[in-house]
Amino acid sequence: MTIRLTWRRIGIAVAALILGGLLFAWSGLFYIGATGGHWGVTNWFLHWVMQNSVRTYALQVEAPPDLGDPALLARGAGHYATGCAPCHGAPGEKQNPVVAHSLPAPPDFSERLDDWSPQQFFQIVQHGVRYSGMPAWPKPERRDEVWSLVALLEALPSLSPGEYRRLAHGEEAARSAPGGSAALGGLSDPAGPVLADCARCHNRDGLGRDGDAFPIIAGQSEAYLLDTLRAFADGRRHSGIMQPPAARAGDEALRAVAAHYAAQPRAPAPAPADPELLAQGERIAREGIPAQQVPACLSCHGDDALRRNPSWPRLDGQHAGYLRRQLEAWQAGARGGGSRHILMQTVADRLTPDQVGAVSAWFAARGVR
Repeated sequence: MTIRLTWRRIGIAVAALILGGLLFAWSGLFYIGATGGHWGVTNWFLHWVMQNSVRTYALQVEAPPDLGDPALLARGAGHYATGCAPCHGAPGEKQNPVVAHSLPAPPDFSERLDDWSPQQFFQIVQHGVRYSGMPAWPKPERRDEVWSLVALLEALPSLSPGEYRRLAHGEEAARSAPGGSAALGGLSDPAGPVLADCARCHNRDGLGRDGDAFPIIAGQSEAYLLDTLRAFADGRRHSGIMQPPAARAGDEALRAVAAHYAAQPRAPAPAPADPELLAQGERIAREGIPAQQVPACLSCHGDDALRRNPSWPRLDGQHAGYLRRQLEAWQAGARGGGSRHILMQTVADRLTPDQVGAVSAWFAARGVR
């Protein structure tokens, strides 16, 4: 017997398949539990699709910055310890055994790291992976932060447990047990664990570590620090690194941390700079650039202005690299901030790259006042 295919019969067959699938889904017979795992062919197919997707979309990612930059590496390690290591492990620190029962289970980086290019790592970190539990970066517009984590991932296989702990925990490595959460400990003091978490990157003296990896926050006004921490916590200031610890801390702990760092003595971080560059930066800071409608920086960040409004940051002695990165983030629309961040974004947009470098260098070279 010959069955003649017609469009009507094909349509009926397709409709029957769709209806059958819907009935099967409605019945609840499809097992969604994570126990038992996928069939081997299913597991292969899902990973094959994921790998092909990552490789394709990574083609549009720009060339990486210098991934060997110690400051970039330190920023990535500081986040990895609390944001990634519980699921993926780290040198000398096994992944949490609970996550091994996820489906799919996250790869254990304490044992091996898959062979991805930097751009492919960037694609995974920035956008996450659907249906796998791998989240996207909290603030995907902060490409500089994503690259910092890629730098850490590239270095991870070559790091000893001791080197990793120094990068991830700084001076706090001696205070915390290997394999423990960087945010736990000292539960009798609500602010204690939060300060310990902050100190991994900023040190307890607020002067930071690893060159210009982290900003100098010692001696900033308590009002500015608290406003900044709150802006990180609620997402107004964009940072996938700072938002998680600020959001989980709670306002009482944020107040205590702001008071602690405001009370620390401030010290400059002098760096050599070209005299002509400093002279250009000083003109911008003191006089502005009228032709570009750029006001004088000291009209808001000078001593008199800071006495009038302590919620503005002091820039004297800050790392030039940090100041430059903030201005560039404003120009890219990737920074956000407090109630006046639109004003700073407008000013930053009017500066050329050379002017950004000059004014950053001048403030960095200026002694603490």
